[in-house]
Amino acid sequence: MKAKLPWRSALYMCVLLYLLLDLKVCHGPLKKRIAESRPSSDITREKAAARGWVALVNQEPVTSQQLSLAVARYLYQRGKEWQDIPRVAQTRIQRATLRRLIDDVLIRQYADGDDYQAPDAEIASYIAAWESQFPSPQSLTDRSRDQSLSKKEREAQLARIWSHKRWLEQRIEPGIGVTDQMVRDWYEVNVAAGNLREPEKVRVRHIFASTVQADSDTQREKIEVAREQVLDGIEFAEVAREVSEDQRTKDRGGELGWLSRARVPTDFADVVFSHDPGLITDPFQTSIGWHIAEVLEHRPERDSTYEEVEAEIRAYLLNTQRKDTVDRLLGKLRKVANIVIFTENL
Repeated sequence: MKAKLPWRSALYMCVLLYLLLDLKVCHGPLKKRIAESRPSSDITREKAAARGWVALVNQEPVTSQQLSLAVARYLYQRGKEWQDIPRVAQTRIQRATLRRLIDDVLIRQYADGDDYQAPDAEIASYIAAWESQFPSPQSLTDRSRDQSLSKKEREAQLARIWSHKRWLEQRIEPGIGVTDQMVRDWYEVNVAAGNLREPEKVRVRHIFASTVQADSDTQREKIEVAREQVLDGIEFAEVAREVSEDQRTKDRGGELGWLSRARVPTDFADVVFSHDPGLITDPFQTSIGWHIAEVLEHRPERDSTYEEVEAEIRAYLLNTQRKDTVDRLLGKLRKVANIVIFTENL
């Protein structure tokens, strides 16, 4: 009878020998993979501070200058100044902005790793839309020159931005979908909870004469004459176009649209919300001038109908799904990424 060979023990010994050779002697692929998953050993926190790094994302640095620009953009969009922000809030804003920068770097790295580029037609459309925000071609050229970008470099940068956006959209698209039943269920729950109440509203048109820089008595006479013209049979809209000093509404016959009390000053609301539809008000004064108004329709407080809010609910649910799906994807990307944050450099 032949002796059995210890195959399992021999196999373990081979594996251990391979690991030893890879890690300690040959510096093979396993050694390289482990090294890539850790912060580079020669990047000390002192060196990171000297280079102005606030984070490393798969060995790619995020600098304090990038973070400062992103924070400045965040505050500018909200009409804030850094010195007006409390210290505790400053730290919170910095950390939240750094997180978004890290997410942007991850998305770019994975999109570039897939060698993904959006279709040329989409890129061209995005570039055209982006450039249309400038009042003139010269202002666009000036902005690019300030950033040391040639036309070719600018377009290449915009192409990358759009491609990264489309890469992300394609990754999350399978997880996005709102059915009619989901919209209906959301409506039923929220209308029962009283979250879809429409306030009392009136649809109004008016004729206005300002007293900000004009004599009040003169302006009142102007409005009284306008009222007499309307009562004599001249169309309200025609008189508004000729007489009204409200530049936003005169060309549409004084039409203000549907108004709730919260949208208009109290001295105006008190008159129009207490007036019967179809009748012309007496001249009345507000803090900015004299008016006459016609209430075209009056709608009491009520629940919004499903048809009125269906599109808005659908958009809300889609946006919520999109955000949740992006958050899950980014969570997965962060989990497998090598991210080092130098909090002391913030």
